[in-house]
Amino acid sequence: MDSSITVISVERHERVRQLLSDVWAYRELFYTFLERDLKVRYKQTALGAIWVVLQPLFVTGMFSLIFGRIAKMPTDGLPIVLFYFAANVPWGGFSRAVTGAAMSIESNAGLVTKVYFPRMVIPAAYVSGSYVDFSVGWVVLNLVAVGMGHWHWQLVAITPLLLVIQGTFALGIGLALAALNAQYRDVKNAVGFLVSMMMLLTPVIYPLSRLPDWARAWAWLNPMTGVIDSYRTSLQGGPFNWLSLTLCFLAALVYLTVGFWFFRNRESRFADVL
Repeated sequence: MDSSITVISVERHERVRQLLSDVWAYRELFYTFLERDLKVRYKQTALGAIWVVLQPLFVTGMFSLIFGRIAKMPTDGLPIVLFYFAANVPWGGFSRAVTGAAMSIESNAGLVTKVYFPRMVIPAAYVSGSYVDFSVGWVVLNLVAVGMGHWHWQLVAITPLLLVIQGTFALGIGLALAALNAQYRDVKNAVGFLVSMMMLLTPVIYPLSRLPDWARAWAWLNPMTGVIDSYRTSLQGGPFNWLSLTLCFLAALVYLTVGFWFFRNRESRFADVL
């Protein structure tokens, strides 16, 4: 047999080895989706990437006024502005990743129905694109922390681990929602509501210490809880709750596994339902 011939299998139970090989072979397509996502996001905008900074700053200002000054929400020793900014930066990246991944298959329906490629590269590109926005906000977070006298080297040291947890969790949720939205278009109307509900279940507005003991014991089921709490802890010099972070990482892997399995089981139907 000619070694130059590539045999592509779209069987439902395609081996993971073949999938990984396909993903690597189509890595240039991944970069194309990533580049296009970033360009489209800021096309014909007057402020461009400045919105990445303005959005968390504006939300931080509103939270600081409403929940900090008016509601007197405790901040566990951090200045009010830094307390909310340390949460809004990672949460903003996570919410953009989940929302973008959820809509990704539908928004690329023309390509999905005509050309073969590993469909997973589309939501993965949207999740990766959220890291670019996060990086800008993270730099500003460091500058704000320095300016307020609360910067600590642990903020830099812990960030790679927290990004892995955040991205793994976002991709798992995004894959499942992308597969559902491809078949049921009303899912996109529920994505915003779902993200908002998840924010209420995550200590963005309130500190983790405000939760009752039983809720803190199970907080790792939402990996973003450990991510946001760790950013705030790093600004105070620790110590980190390594058991909680480990459980958050394992939970994120479970979400990714389930999301991947669900996506793969529905992938072969995308061309028919889009």
